[in-house]
This record gives sequence, structure tokens and C-alpha cells, in this order.
Amino acid sequence: MKKSQQIIGLPIISISDGNEVGKVKNIIINSEKGTIDYFVVDSGIQALSTRVIPTANVLGIGEYAMTILNPEAISDISKIPAAIELLQKNITAKETKVLTKKGSLIGETGDIFVDVDNGCLIVGIEYIADITEKKVRIIPRSSVITYGKTLLVVEDDIQDKLFDDPSSLLEGNEFDFSTENTSIYTAGVQSGLVEESTVSDFWQEPQSTAMEETAYTISGGEQQETEKQEIRSSAADLFEERQRQYLRGRKATRIITDNQGNTIINAGETITDEIIDRAKQNGKLVELVMNNEA
Repeated sequence: MKKSQQIIGLPIISISDGNEVGKVKNIIINSEKGTIDYFVVDSGIQALSTRVIPTANVLGIGEYAMTILNPEAISDISKIPAAIELLQKNITAKETKVLTKKGSLIGETGDIFVDVDNGCLIVGIEYIADITEKKVRIIPRSSVITYGKTLLVVEDDIQDKLFDDPSSLLEGNEFDFSTENTSIYTAGVQSGLVEESTVSDFWQEPQSTAMEETAYTISGGEQQETEKQEIRSSAADLFEERQRQYLRGRKATRIITDNQGNTIINAGETITDEIIDRAKQNGKLVELVMNNEA
């Protein structure tokens, strides 16, 4: 989970060639779903049209970078009517007034919390009740009624639902498993978002089976929670296996060490599952992805 300010400004890395193709300039929010659907790209050059990355094309959002498969994952917004419509709505959810369902203004919002491992769901929003004291609490996703351009509309009992610890957001996060909304988000692969998705067949090949097995109506408290965990686990396993398929057998282009200076892999050495495991354990997986060749 990350705040939006931790995402904006991240380098965007194409893992097919290890090059930086831009930085995250902004986010585009879908107010109906409460998600980030697109990331605006700053490529460092003057462009006639805004360029965006659909969330479906993002492989991962880490501490140091956002990763995509290749530069083709970036689209011209003029080719995506849905993105244009969302951009025109200009929903930010940040630094807006908080209004209760019955019409009381009770404070303002700070930053938003995003579950980057689950389709970039907005899982919470910082809430500042007293502007002078700047005491910050957190509004959970389940208490938000409307994401507006200038107002965030919340339930009347919001004061009883506020969180102090961001980690509580993921525990209390509610997902819609109704038959009307069975789109399931995964890290790097998303089902049924836009036709303009350019994720390669290699990365999408196992998708249909995983989605068919998990995208169905679920009822009952314990069963629903169990299925949520299974979907998260399945998505994470799928993404990790695709990372391994990509890296396995390639060669590192430079030496990579852990935080204590111990060598994980030398330049020119072949990447194996053992090396991938060591890189992952030491938080160096993105660095490994960025520095390899066939």
C-alpha cells in the first residue's frame, strides 16, 4: 500500500530493455470504482498529447520504480476515450472538503492510500478535521459515498469508522464480488479494463484460467473472506512466476549487492531461481529486473 505522493515522481522502467521511459507525472481516478485507472507519463520531452499507462499495463509499483513490460505499454490518451472522460472529470480526492450524507462539512482530505497490489484500489483517504491542529486520521474506503471534484461525500457515522493506523485499511477493505462487477485486478494483469491494453500474450497467457476459477459470486462471511485471500494469493503467485520466466536464464549487466555489501550476482552471471529468491529477500528484485540482458 502506498500514498499517491509516493507514486507520483517514480521512474517508469521498461523491463524488456532496462531503460527508463519516463516518470509518473499524475494519476487519473475513476470515481465510480474508487480506483486509479491510468497514470500520466512525463517523458521529459514536449508532447502534443498526454500519454498514459493503463493500470492493466503496470507490472509493479515498488519503492524505487514503476515497471512496465515495454514502451508499447504507454498509450496516447487521444486513443482512449475512457481516459479522456476521466481526465475531464478531474477527480483528485486530495485536498477536498469532506461532506456528510446529511450535508455537514466536517473537514478536508489529505493524501489517498492506494493498494498497488490489487488494481490500485483507493483503500483510504487522510482526514483532517481541525485545520489548525492538522490532526490526521483515515477514512476507510467503505465509508465513502462519492468521490467528487471538490467534495468527498461520506457516511454520517464517519466519526465512528475512522482509522488511526493505515495498516487497518487492508484488513477492512471491502471488495465487490457481485455478478455486475466481476473484474478482478491483479499486479500487472487486469481483466476487462480497456481494449487498448498492450500487455503481451506472454504475460497474459495464464490469465483466463485464473480469472475463470475466481471470478464468481461469493456469499457468506467466512467463505467470502477465504475467497478474497485465495484471489490475492493466486494473483501474486501468477505475477511472481511471470517475473521468474522473464528473468530465468538472462545475464546480469552489473554487480548487484545486498544492503550489507554481499554479492547477490556478478555482472555477466546467469540469473537462476536461487538468485531471484536472494534478490527478492533483500529487496533487490527491481534492481535485478532493471539490469539484465538476454
